[in-house]
Amino acid sequence: MAKYQTLASDVRVDFLELITPLQVFDLKPIFVSMNIYEDMFGDSLTVDILINDSINLPYHGPILGEEYLNFEISTKSIETEKGVSLLPGPMYTVSITNRHITKDRQQLYMLHFTSEQDIVNSNTTLSRSFRNKKISTIVTEILDIHLGSDNTQDIEETKGLENIVIPNWKPFKAINWLAKRAINNNDVANYLFWETIDYTHFISLDKILSRDIVQKFVLNTISSDSKKQDAAAAGFMELDSLGIVSQFNITRNIKNGYYSSKLITHDIIKKSIKQNNLSLTSLYTDEINHTDEYMPISTSEPYYSDMVDDRVNFAPQGLGINEGNNIQSFSDSKIIFYPKHDKLYSSVSSESYNNNVEQWLLQRNSLIQGLNQIKLIITFPGISYLRTGDKVSITVPSPERVIEQKAGKIKDPEKLNDKYLSGVYLITSLKHTIDYNSGSPKYSMTAELTKDALGDIPSYGGIKDES
Repeated sequence: MAKYQTLASDVRVDFLELITPLQVFDLKPIFVSMNIYEDMFGDSLTVDILINDSINLPYHGPILGEEYLNFEISTKSIETEKGVSLLPGPMYTVSITNRHITKDRQQLYMLHFTSEQDIVNSNTTLSRSFRNKKISTIVTEILDIHLGSDNTQDIEETKGLENIVIPNWKPFKAINWLAKRAINNNDVANYLFWETIDYTHFISLDKILSRDIVQKFVLNTISSDSKKQDAAAAGFMELDSLGIVSQFNITRNIKNGYYSSKLITHDIIKKSIKQNNLSLTSLYTDEINHTDEYMPISTSEPYYSDMVDDRVNFAPQGLGINEGNNIQSFSDSKIIFYPKHDKLYSSVSSESYNNNVEQWLLQRNSLIQGLNQIKLIITFPGISYLRTGDKVSITVPSPERVIEQKAGKIKDPEKLNDKYLSGVYLITSLKHTIDYNSGSPKYSMTAELTKDALGDIPSYGGIKDES
């Protein structure tokens, strides 16, 4: 059963210090709220703090961008009775914003901080070659040697050996470029690079989605349990709110090649070209992990299929097929050209190299866009062990009338929950909020969730009239 804590106020600020070149300032008496941000597409951990200041710290510190923040926030899981700490290490000053004089001798402002890994990245340029190494090994070397990262690393081993040259790039840019080319041992190309409070991650979505569910949530719009203890006792966390951000955008998905796409490779040395096609259908197999079972679009022919031209044959066919009548086969919607030749990065004429672009470019493009389909924003009491990249499940009641066969017996109990909105989600961004406005620290969270698959097969059976 999932761990839980029932009270948002189950939190303690152990220390909150701003360290300047001259002295250490205790911010506990003057901070109003703190937000800690994790984002799978944001590279680094960030923090902002709202300060209620009557000592003019920006001057007396002074705060000039040479300071760093140290803090520890402890919570307690009711099930395990063990404290869980938010302890990210030193966070470096980025800026002061929203500074206002609120009344005589008092001001409010926001202090912004970023992780040590990010500030080192901003001051570092990487220019070197890597030969006959796995991408995962290259990423580890960049983190250890060029960023000096002390973070615990969650790095998934990649397949194949690479010969590459990093041409005066920032380390983060190099790692994200490598993520686009990385293939795991299951031949899946959907790696991402990001930082959480505890870890630096370089890992595929495929592996993340093979892991266990960390937390179960339920949306209860009629609950009168203000402390949410009933849901917690059943192993669920009851949400404070749920917003549906998006479900799909058909024109965006078509233009970006989510459903289908085509890759044309050009070998400038051998003067040859080849085309490769990808269909979303080919990515929904037992070999690739998704949040749920079914592809988020049907395989039926759209009404306009007869008006879509036959696919253009640009070159001899490689992977995939260049025909079909459903949206997953309209590969001319997104055509990508990419160069390749077997002497790329070769140091001697006898050495050959294959960038294997056919194996990763189209597949990654489609799988990553799967994160832009069904998106939710949820808020809930703070759960300190949750992190970006965790799997969670949500039960969302279906917004339709429920008919009773007789008192206390539902006619169609399968209609109680929305099968498209309910199910397994991936946390793609997370905001931890510690709020001191009410005199004691209160811990809450806001999460963006996404799912790339449905729990029920898409169909057009129609809506029955139950009246």
